[in-house]
Amino acid sequence: MEERKDVFFIIILFGIISLLGDIVYEGTRSISGPFLATLGATSIVIGFFSGLGEFLTQSLRLIFGYISDRKKIYWPLTITGYALICGLPFCGITKSWKIVVFLFLLERIGKAIRTPSRDTLISFVGKNIGVGKSFGIHELFDQIGAVIGPFIFFFTLSKFKSYSIGFNIMWIPSILLILTLIISRKRYKYDGEVETTKNHYKVFSKNAFIFYILFVLFSVSGLVNFPLISYHIKKIGIINEAHIPVLYLIAMGVDGVIAFFVGRLYDRVKFKILFIVPLFSIFLPFLSFSKSIIFVIICVLFYGIIIGCHETVLRAAIADVTSSEKRGFAYGLFNTVYGFGFLLGGWIIGFLYGKSLNFIYIYVVLSEIISLFFILTFILKKYGLEKSR
Repeated sequence: MEERKDVFFIIILFGIISLLGDIVYEGTRSISGPFLATLGATSIVIGFFSGLGEFLTQSLRLIFGYISDRKKIYWPLTITGYALICGLPFCGITKSWKIVVFLFLLERIGKAIRTPSRDTLISFVGKNIGVGKSFGIHELFDQIGAVIGPFIFFFTLSKFKSYSIGFNIMWIPSILLILTLIISRKRYKYDGEVETTKNHYKVFSKNAFIFYILFVLFSVSGLVNFPLISYHIKKIGIINEAHIPVLYLIAMGVDGVIAFFVGRLYDRVKFKILFIVPLFSIFLPFLSFSKSIIFVIICVLFYGIIIGCHETVLRAAIADVTSSEKRGFAYGLFNTVYGFGFLLGGWIIGFLYGKSLNFIYIYVVLSEIISLFFILTFILKKYGLEKSR
């Protein structure tokens, strides 16, 4: 009983770390475009470096995931990655867009450094209470920070018409972030060896893991992303443009709440719950590209549920399909494929939007059906392996 309380405490600390980090970098990202414009950056500069940042944060995760497993330096990489967030408040004291871009890119690289190691650490300790529940709690805290951060800048810009005040406020969560990291490191007592001996871990075949990764790729590449959803809403004028951010906040709220419950459900039914992702994604384009406000609201709720599943059960499953010795690399590969899927799907669906909505419907349905094939094959292999043992 005492051990379970300690595990919950560690998971909550990880959640607070993500909450504080999200306040800083999600808040900063919410105003990055207009802020850079006030410093003289052109649209080409903003677009290029925004894309470069996302490319770095996704592609480098594979490398740092491999390094974390090779050197067993999960905590140093986690702390380093989060520490780079703390450079963002300096944006409030510079007049150079080049320095701001440099700090933005450092944060994106920091996310690539910390994410595979952090998820690995959560999976190690999470085995004691359920990895689904652990990632669900983590995502709930994460989304709270993702809402607070943009709201702080919204408030400071509305009240004081000043970016610098918002950046100065960001020093508070930055300092608390470092302090929480120190506390978490001192309280953390779990590693891969503990997991292996205590939970009698069974390793799946490489083929099974490949099927899972392919499932992630096709299910994510068939998802209609929110920027395109919001673009459609603005284009047809179904609601006031000023209310579109509210829809996003609703989606993120649903994400945080559903993540907690779906994480607990994952620990009971395991991989079967993964069918939710493609099944909900199939209906998304039919809802998001309609002209009905009711369908748009349902679309936002669906989007929040899907992202909540992405951030919880897709991550939790990695802990159940890989050995502890290779989990950092597995999370790095997962995040790289996940990011590529978003990039590929966004590009294809965006291109098809200019042609015909029917093409989008066909593309999404085919992508999600293929993903269902891969997850079904993966589950059949799983049960086949268990019977053979």
